[in-house]
Amino acid sequence: MKIGLYGGTFSPPHLGHIRAARCFVDGVGLDKLIIMPAGIPPHKAVLDPIPNEKRFEMSKIAFSEIGEVSDYEMNKEGASFTYLTVRWLKTRYDGDIYLCMGEDMFLCLDKWREARELFSSCHIVCLKRDESSYLEIERKKNEFEREYDADITVLSYEPLPASSTEIREKIKKGENLDLLLSDKVAEYILNNKLYI
Repeated sequence: MKIGLYGGTFSPPHLGHIRAARCFVDGVGLDKLIIMPAGIPPHKAVLDPIPNEKRFEMSKIAFSEIGEVSDYEMNKEGASFTYLTVRWLKTRYDGDIYLCMGEDMFLCLDKWREARELFSSCHIVCLKRDESSYLEIERKKNEFEREYDADITVLSYEPLPASSTEIREKIKKGENLDLLLSDKVAEYILNNKLYI
């Protein structure tokens, strides 16, 4: 089995995340995609934190037709380190783990905790946003393959021209969220008065 792991803060999960998830599934032929909302991400502070259970519910709504949302990292104490999540997944699933990420995370992957273990225990899948980053991603891909004997797949996709940060600002200002959030996620945010 090919098991994908796609992590993130997902606050909120937007159409760009959904598009990326579909690209991971189709691009490498995943049998299952595990979406992993982060508990305490070690690499960034979460501004305007939303309770974990709300992010979990939004993620379940957003990714309902694509994959399985796990609360494993949300329920862990302390920071969420991917290598520990991968170890946990390997105890639950018999198959290969495909660690799925965007280009920003890919370019600094060698700086992650226990990076060597990640490279040896996972296939790495990177989503490339556009041609402007092609050379940098190819350089890193070659470096990782040479240094770590890594197995790396680079996929291209059309990104959503907005980030979660920008979407949270639009929610605060009461601006239109069409083409940014699924209708059901937007309805959940409205009903629960999130990000206002």
